[in-house]
Amino acid sequence: MQINTNNILNNLQFNLAQVADPSKVDNTDSADKILHDSISSDMNSTKAELMNYNDAIGYMQVADGVLQGVSQQTDVLNKLDVATHNDALNSDQKSMLQDQMQQITKGISDTLSNTTYNGINVFNNSFKLGDEDVSLQVKSDSLDINNPKSINDFQNYINHTRSDIASFSSSASAKANELTTKFVNEANSKAGMEPDIANNVNNIKKDNLQLKASTFAAAHNTDLLAQQMKTLLG
Repeated sequence: MQINTNNILNNLQFNLAQVADPSKVDNTDSADKILHDSISSDMNSTKAELMNYNDAIGYMQVADGVLQGVSQQTDVLNKLDVATHNDALNSDQKSMLQDQMQQITKGISDTLSNTTYNGINVFNNSFKLGDEDVSLQVKSDSLDINNPKSINDFQNYINHTRSDIASFSSSASAKANELTTKFVNEANSKAGMEPDIANNVNNIKKDNLQLKASTFAAAHNTDLLAQQMKTLLG
């Protein structure tokens, strides 16, 4: 069963906000209030960093899903290119295949240009995450239906990009897991003052496990793709 990453991220963001909310405590003891405010401040800092990593994971999973479709369309281009060289076809039939290839190429270009995540162009963007500079620039300018090698090269380029995305997502997931553990530990300290947030803390743990499973599944699929490509290429 496919895991809906966006739903997981939305649930996680809600539960993080509920736990970190400093307005929920009603405590007149000044010492407890100072301790509560200190814990809340730490939690909000951890939450902000954690959501940055989770957003990056969601961003890259959108990118990988689109590139999976682009790779499949490029495979269709390869098959159509082979068909256009079939001597059994007449010129009209070959022309029809060429038109189909042009439509697919335009579709790939439009997809790469128009795919967004939170209003940001997915395949023409750079951002900083922690100490790492992240850049995802994917274009189809080199794709030429009259050049079979360019089609193969483009497909290899897409598959290598997906492999890089899987590596990044795995690293980001490990960092997000580390931050989640830190946040939960902070939340457990706060739960002594606010027993009603215990359910939110448990939900955060569940959401994080689901997010890790989703990221692992995506990385596994990309590993299988890489193995299949290696087999095909000899």
